[in-house]
Amino acid sequence: MKARKSSAIQPQMFQFVDMDELVPKKHILRQLNEVLDFSIIHDWVASLYTERTGRPAADPERMVRLMLLSYLFNHSERELYQLLPMHAGYLWFCRLDFESVLRPDPSRPSLPDRTTLVKTRKLWRKHGIFEKLMKHVVNQCIASGLVSSDVHASVDGTQVRANASIHSMKEITLAPVESIEDYLARMARQDEQPERDTSDSDDDSQPPAPPARKEQRLEDDATHEDFHGKTFSNKTHRSVTDPDARLYKKSNGQEAHLRYLVHHVTDVHSGVILSARASIASGTAERETSLQQLSAIRFAHPQIRIQTLSADKAYGTADYLQALFTQGIVPLVSLRNLVLEEVPNYQRQTKDPERQRKRLAKIQEIQIRNRAKQIQLTGSYRHLQKLRTRCEHVFAESKVAHGLGRARSRGLDCMQEQTLLTATIQNLKRLCRFKNKRPQTGALACKKPKSVKTEAVSGLLISVLTEWFCSFCMPVRQLELT
Repeated sequence: MKARKSSAIQPQMFQFVDMDELVPKKHILRQLNEVLDFSIIHDWVASLYTERTGRPAADPERMVRLMLLSYLFNHSERELYQLLPMHAGYLWFCRLDFESVLRPDPSRPSLPDRTTLVKTRKLWRKHGIFEKLMKHVVNQCIASGLVSSDVHASVDGTQVRANASIHSMKEITLAPVESIEDYLARMARQDEQPERDTSDSDDDSQPPAPPARKEQRLEDDATHEDFHGKTFSNKTHRSVTDPDARLYKKSNGQEAHLRYLVHHVTDVHSGVILSARASIASGTAERETSLQQLSAIRFAHPQIRIQTLSADKAYGTADYLQALFTQGIVPLVSLRNLVLEEVPNYQRQTKDPERQRKRLAKIQEIQIRNRAKQIQLTGSYRHLQKLRTRCEHVFAESKVAHGLGRARSRGLDCMQEQTLLTATIQNLKRLCRFKNKRPQTGALACKKPKSVKTEAVSGLLISVLTEWFCSFCMPVRQLELT
């Protein structure tokens, strides 16, 4: 039977909508709401607001939910506020309903203004609230069993495009060097000059020049300089839009753009980001920042200990390897050459202290590299080195799904905020997935996972027994043949 042509349907005058019924049972927002208690934010921000003076502040729990929504679904703040009135899941997650958005009532919870969200982010960024949120989420992952006490981590860095154009690069102009005598003489000459009469004149024969039109100023600013034949460098040029951004590239065939570097220390088994930090792009920033992160993890999360650290060839310097050995961490760094180097034995002694220092430093560097090579030649940690690529998977997820491919704002502090919130969202997703797994029953529940040391010892025993059996059977076989 053919359906009749639908006409304009008049909506019901009174509608009762339960926001909880509109959100599916297994939706990611419902899972996020269950795994983490967002009310702890009240204790962190209590000292930032006064109790008696000023206008009542917006609910901090609702503010952090809005920020997590923005990074979870990769929405800008403007786009998020456009989608909120027509998205039941977003409103339910923020503890709101349709009436609170369409017809806000001062006596009921309402959606804060977008400018309030911007100012709140700036205030929290200044007082380290996002670092506390990241630390709290990692502690929840440790307490739930997602991250074990003996951590096998990997470290890596990725480049993020800054929110600035290459045309904003201007040459750095240094102030002229002037001695104190010349400065005093110049100031004395300025004091001797007669003061000009700045009073208003009644002569209107020369009217003031009209100000330049706004459109003309925009056209002048939009005129880009011809960069052909010119050389740019971080030493000679700086972006006037984002002074913290630097020209950077990782490979020779890559174009240099204004970029930041983002560094992660990740647990290779669970994929949880233990530490996330943004830095100014430079050739040594990856090694320097990772050492700072490892030291910070020891104090922020004393219940875990990093046993091994996997890294690529950029971390294979002798100073970095020595720092890892000092902290008691086994370095699993992909070295360029696994051939053991010969320690030099100098026949002639020297009385020059500088030359003696260089000799001792060279011997120490060779010994450190040989120690790191021997760890890889044994093959005990080969299965952990294969898991190092999971750090690249985390970076790919953050760029494709959560907008870390380009900076949202300008400045290193804003880049640090984006890095922390993106890592927090990724850790929350892994925590939701871990808690939603079915509990193991039967024989699987009684099975205990083997530690890395147990696996290494068992593999060594098997290899020794195999060699002994082959050495014993080969003479017997030769006697039978003769």
